[in-house]
Amino acid sequence: MLYLLYGDTTPLQIKYEELLSELKGNHSGIKEIIYDASLNEITEFFDSVSTNSMFSPYQLIVLKRAEDYKNLADLAKSLEMYNLAQKDIIIIYEEFLNDFGKRTNEISKKVLTAFGKIAEIIGFRKENEKKASVFYLQKNLNISQNEAETLLELIGDDYFKLKNEVEKIKNFLDGDLFNMDKIIPILSINKEANLKKLTESFILTQQTKELLNFLRDEKTYPNFIYIITDELLIYLKLILLIDSSMLDRNVSYNKFKDHVFEEIKKYFVGDRGNIHSYYLFLKLKNVNLFNKDFLVKKLNELLLLEYQVKSGELDLDIEVETFILNFYSN
Repeated sequence: MLYLLYGDTTPLQIKYEELLSELKGNHSGIKEIIYDASLNEITEFFDSVSTNSMFSPYQLIVLKRAEDYKNLADLAKSLEMYNLAQKDIIIIYEEFLNDFGKRTNEISKKVLTAFGKIAEIIGFRKENEKKASVFYLQKNLNISQNEAETLLELIGDDYFKLKNEVEKIKNFLDGDLFNMDKIIPILSINKEANLKKLTESFILTQQTKELLNFLRDEKTYPNFIYIITDELLIYLKLILLIDSSMLDRNVSYNKFKDHVFEEIKKYFVGDRGNIHSYYLFLKLKNVNLFNKDFLVKKLNELLLLEYQVKSGELDLDIEVETFILNFYSN
């Protein structure tokens, strides 16, 4: 069987590992033979693909960095000529994102059409990343979706770190049932998760000390701007939905999850897909702490702050700390 995998780095790597595990499960003891298109190993790849013998063992052949091969559509046409009955072939095309989240080398329709005739095509991009990571954690640790999402926030979504942390947890538990409180002390906690937690606490409690100390130690000022903007936007959207009668601030969680959430989740889609229903419900319980004018004012201040910092008019760390200290004072 021939597979073409394409997409962004982390979700693509997760999907590759899943496919690899599945194929190895079908053929015990099989090992992948890897070729690299960026090293011009196409000839060696074809030599391996073209070798057929009734005495040959089943083969798993991988061509990585296919994005570096200029004639990928022609490669697909060439593969049509070979007998692949005794082989599984995986071709990996990695798409890269620029600073604005745009793909710089998006796989072409010509390539997808050529491979569509002979291969199973699997696309896995950024929008699938959180879903893929959550599934990976659920499967490998035998935990619930909610536990996996909580764990993902703590660890972060870098695939190799995720994989290492999963192995660390497995070894630590040594067959025992998963327990979040038990495994937290051994985790390499994600800085972004810590910052998000401290930012949420600051917004709700007005306490600045822990947040400021963390920012000064970790120098994560740009991430703070992103996180607090996202938090304030969520509250603003909830207020607007309440004002439009699409949402009741006193709704029960069961009703919110089963009926309301499906109607409003489209307004909360971010880089990592849909927000979780329970996470949004918890935000709804705190929405009475804010009003629309206050949120709009703070969001405008953040936009101006970001512009002035990027244009070189202001110093990032000083202005972020000033913004935090004055958050509730004006």
